[in-house]
Amino acid sequence: MNRLKRPATNGAGHQKNILQHIKTILYLQLMNRNFLTLAILIIFPLVTMAQKGSNFFQVAGQATLPTGNFSDVVRTGFGGSVKGIYGFSAKPQAITLEAGYNRFAVKHLPAVASGNYSLLPVYAGYRANLSGLIVESQAGVSFNRVALSVAGESDSDTQTAFGWALSAGYAFNNVELSLRYQHAEGSGDYNAIRVVGIRLGYNFGL
Repeated sequence: MNRLKRPATNGAGHQKNILQHIKTILYLQLMNRNFLTLAILIIFPLVTMAQKGSNFFQVAGQATLPTGNFSDVVRTGFGGSVKGIYGFSAKPQAITLEAGYNRFAVKHLPAVASGNYSLLPVYAGYRANLSGLIVESQAGVSFNRVALSVAGESDSDTQTAFGWALSAGYAFNNVELSLRYQHAEGSGDYNAIRVVGIRLGYNFGL
């Protein structure tokens, strides 16, 4: 009786091993298919979004009004900016990368002296178009430079600071008019740069 059971047991164990091996192969194949499916599900929407997104290059001019303590030091400034706008979905939203320049004349200097304050912000941001209303938030680094000249002698100083900006405006075709608040942190309250800009830009399609 024992001799009859042993072959049956060994045969059953062998069959069990074969079944387990087949299950493992099927499982691995299924995992590979799932991985491929998952990759397609991730990559395809990204490709679709990239295809549907709209890209622009913006050139803008700006009149900049100093606020807070900064308004005690400088007059109204003027400047410009260039911005890349990269749409990343079928919805009207984009990431932005911008570099700007604003120049302000320093107030209350003697007749023999002259000076100016310049801001060069380099910001990344998020932008959304709400049926023509453009809203955007940005953050990055601001290079703040003051230059003075007295009787032919000149001196300058540059401060690198964290900066951020919020803006809202209206876009009609490729023309954009917006209002922007910009803030650059400093080591003290009198080193904080707070300005409001009125901007007119034109968006070139890419």
